[in-house]
This record gives sequence, structure tokens and C-alpha cells, in this order.
Amino acid sequence: MACFLVALIVILALALTYYVVMFQRQKRQCGVLLDELNQSTAQQTFFMRKMIHEMNTPLSAIELNVSTLLKERCCTHSVEMIKSSARMLATIYEDIAFHVGKEKICYPAQWIDLESFVADRMLYFDTMASVKNIFLEMQSDPECYVYISKTELQRIVDNTLSNAIKYSTSASPIIDITIIHVDGAIELIFKDTGIGMSDDEVKNLFVSYYRGMHNAQGLGLGMSIIKKICDDYDIVIRVQSKKREGSLFSYTFPPKMVTKDPSANGHP
Repeated sequence: MACFLVALIVILALALTYYVVMFQRQKRQCGVLLDELNQSTAQQTFFMRKMIHEMNTPLSAIELNVSTLLKERCCTHSVEMIKSSARMLATIYEDIAFHVGKEKICYPAQWIDLESFVADRMLYFDTMASVKNIFLEMQSDPECYVYISKTELQRIVDNTLSNAIKYSTSASPIIDITIIHVDGAIELIFKDTGIGMSDDEVKNLFVSYYRGMHNAQGLGLGMSIIKKICDDYDIVIRVQSKKREGSLFSYTFPPKMVTKDPSANGHP
């Protein structure tokens, strides 16, 4: 009986030793795989940052030279088309830059005159609209200030406005932008009469990399970026759309980030 117990203890000890050795080996293998994964992630991050930096240089050069050509009145329509394409590419570039840097970069909030800010972005996208014979019109209540970072507000406005232009045609030539006070909040509305979206497209609109139409341009990042920003600031998004009738995008900024007089308000 004693010999049996000794043998059993030896067997258990050997089995325990075997499993400890196997566990340590698997742990080392997992460590190697984790190191490789971290290295791969670091390489991808470096590549994305390098790509963003390299994209910015030719984009700036295109914008500068197009402006020069326009001043010299050289093939105005063709130059406007180039400028429109460059600004569409710039919007994609800025989405990628924001997407890559959002976890590491702090974008400080400040009081922003919403009417002035949107008017400036309308001017920026005027070339994109004009080459398609589309007109941008805005109506705004006075004294509409919101507390948000310029970078994040620009992603909301630029992506919504560029999409409205992209999916409108000369047969639906007007995009209406409205800024109004509503019960202490501010509502920013973009309305077009373009191609519109199906219920399924609206449902998946804010999913990362979703593009809806098979031939849609872009990376499918813009609307998911908007959703993340709006969630962070408690901005309420409302989307109404119907195929062949157009779309309405509404962003309601809550009272806590709204004022009529920024000089009388500190941080919300």
C-alpha cells in the first residue's frame, strides 16, 4: 500500500511538473506573439502617421498652385474641378488624421460663433458645390455660440456638408443650412434634396467603414467620427432620409454647451 501511495505521488508530481513546464512554454509563446502584435501595431501606427504627413505636402502644393492658376485665369473650369477634387481628398485626409490621433491628441474646447464657423466652411466647400451647379444657403438665429473644439466641430460640419454636396445633383441644386435656438439648445440642420438613403442605409450610417452605395466614394470613416464626437459632447443626432427625395441631418447642442454671450460664461 505504501509503495502504491509513493508511486501515485511520483506520478502526480511528474504530471504537475509537466503541466507547469507546458504552461510556462505557452506563456513564453504568448509573450512572443504579444511582442510581435505590439511591434506590428507600432509599425502600422508609424505607417499611418507617415502617410498622413506625406499626403499633406502634395495637398498643400495642389491648393497653392490651383489658387495661382485661378488668379491667372487659366482654364478656369478645369482648375475648379482640380480644386474641388483636392478639397474632397483633403476631407478624407483630415478624417484619417483625426481617426489616428484621436486617442492621443487633446482637442481643447472653446466658445465658437457657430454662424461664422459654418459660413467659413461653406466658403471652403463652395468650389465643390459650384462645379456641380449646387448652391449653399444658410439662415441663422443671432448669437449662437457653442463650446466645443474647432477640430471636432469641423469634422461634424465638413463631413455632413461634403456628403450633402456629393450626393446632390444639378437637378436638386440647393442645400439649406439652418442654425436655430430651441429651448436653450442650438440646432444645426443640413437639408438637401439629393439622392437620399434607404432605411437600411440610415440604420448603418454611423458604422465604421460603412459606405452604403457600392460605388460610394470615401473610406466610410466620416459619419462614425461624427457619432463618436456627438456622443462625447451629448449632441443629439437626428437623421431623416428618403430615396430620390433627399436627406436631413440635425445636430442639437445641449444647453450646457450653448450661450448667447461667451464673455459672460466660463467653461460649461
